[in-house]
Amino acid sequence: MQRRELLQLLAAAATSVWAKQQLQASALLEAAASAGGAAKATSRIAPVAQERPLPEPLLPLFPLQLVLFPRANLPLHIFEERYKEMIQDCLENQGEFGILLVQDRSVATIGCTASISEVLQRFPDGRMNILVRGRRRFEISSPNQEKSYLRGTPQFFEDDEPEPPAGPLRQQAIELHRRLMALLESDDRSRKEPAPAFREQQLSFQIASELPPDLTWKQNLLEMRSERERLIRVMRYLRQLIDHVEQAPEQRAPAGTA
Repeated sequence: MQRRELLQLLAAAATSVWAKQQLQASALLEAAASAGGAAKATSRIAPVAQERPLPEPLLPLFPLQLVLFPRANLPLHIFEERYKEMIQDCLENQGEFGILLVQDRSVATIGCTASISEVLQRFPDGRMNILVRGRRRFEISSPNQEKSYLRGTPQFFEDDEPEPPAGPLRQQAIELHRRLMALLESDDRSRKEPAPAFREQQLSFQIASELPPDLTWKQNLLEMRSERERLIRVMRYLRQLIDHVEQAPEQRAPAGTA
């Protein structure tokens, strides 16, 4: 199938996201950064065992206004009928679904799969609060419309480099992240989030999942196949954020001035 036709089908699947504002991406990202956020405050149902998702030849697709990274946690509220069916199918099959970024009335063809870690709450009308975890990156092709929700054939991919970058580069990225977090904590004394432990092979994704939701930047990062290049880009972005935070007090007008 031609790329234009694929994009048209993906756009059709995402129509309700634009028209109904299906979810607030920034709110969800903030909730994810606090280990589940508001959704975790609701009553819980038993965790779902999906550490080893079963293979699914056709991947269910969920276009959303956010970027999910591998091993990142994300709470979702599921209320639209076709996606309630999709999540129920994934629960029954212990399968993954793919999250694709919707932005400016276009849908990315590269995304990240999500497995359902936990059903946080079920409602009488079938709505659900769930917690998902990012798994594998993929590029979608050959869309299928046999179900109420769109599916497609995924082509999974990993980084081209078999080994993570050298320790000094990783340590620089960690130190920049700590510096940014320290600045934010000094600016907001109410922040009590514990410092994360960066032991992931793909450290860039772990750091980026905690940064502000610049969706274009995050999508570009997701598509890159070099951890070294991703870390360099993440470090550049961290320095920009640090400069912005450090300069912010100087830009505030003194009290009593116009």
